[in-house]
Amino acid sequence: MIEEKREKWLVSYPDDGNSVCFEMEDMSFWYQHRNGCLVEAMKANGFPEDFLDIGGGNGITALAMQNAGYNVTLVEPYATGVENARKRGIRSTIQNTLEEYVAKVNGTAPAAGFFDVMEHISDDKSFLENINRLLTPDGRIMLTVPAFQSLWSENDVQLGHFRRYTLGQLSALLAEAGFKVTYATYFFSLVWAPMWLARVLPEKFGIKKDNTPEKKRNEHMAGRPATARLLRRLLGWEINAIRSRKRIPFGTSCLIVAQKTRGL
Repeated sequence: MIEEKREKWLVSYPDDGNSVCFEMEDMSFWYQHRNGCLVEAMKANGFPEDFLDIGGGNGITALAMQNAGYNVTLVEPYATGVENARKRGIRSTIQNTLEEYVAKVNGTAPAAGFFDVMEHISDDKSFLENINRLLTPDGRIMLTVPAFQSLWSENDVQLGHFRRYTLGQLSALLAEAGFKVTYATYFFSLVWAPMWLARVLPEKFGIKKDNTPEKKRNEHMAGRPATARLLRRLLGWEINAIRSRKRIPFGTSCLIVAQKTRGL
């Protein structure tokens, strides 16, 4: 089942999304590697201490940033996510939709991030325009989204995705919304082939699998700590590349840093 919130655009997200993720995030190689990449990107790109995590879910990313010394406020529309984030120890949480939150704090946020959020938004341009209104004139953003429509599968449908992106598409969209990209890279490079083989190829032969909680845990190696550690070790070079602001040429996710260049 897909939930719809009060934004003027449609937000597509499974009813049990936060609950299922909360059970496995701390053990997931995927979340842990993404967090390592994001924290290094924040440091390498000079993000200010005050930071908004928009649509931050259960707070797994906010916690990593908080532990790295950033003053993170999690803004999340779903009560389950906010409750789980508080259980994790996130010091500042706000339950609200982006549209309502922008109306309250218009033009005052120095920096914001939204991580694997925008693919759930029907009108991604309007979403970015609201992010623009949220920020100070020189405000900074960082975002991640799934990469490459060639990796589209039934898994995306069941997760409530509207699309996957390329860095070029994101850069053009951000420019339309008043942002200039200052750093862009793909990551999760070693996951590209396994994802295509496990998700895309079977569908070419008419084989589709339900994205059950058990399937999610298996894909994230939750409950298999030795395998999770090995995968993180194999992907560790990406963290070093992002720390040096180098571009990784392909992967299953996009990471972009951008700066507001004009108000809307």
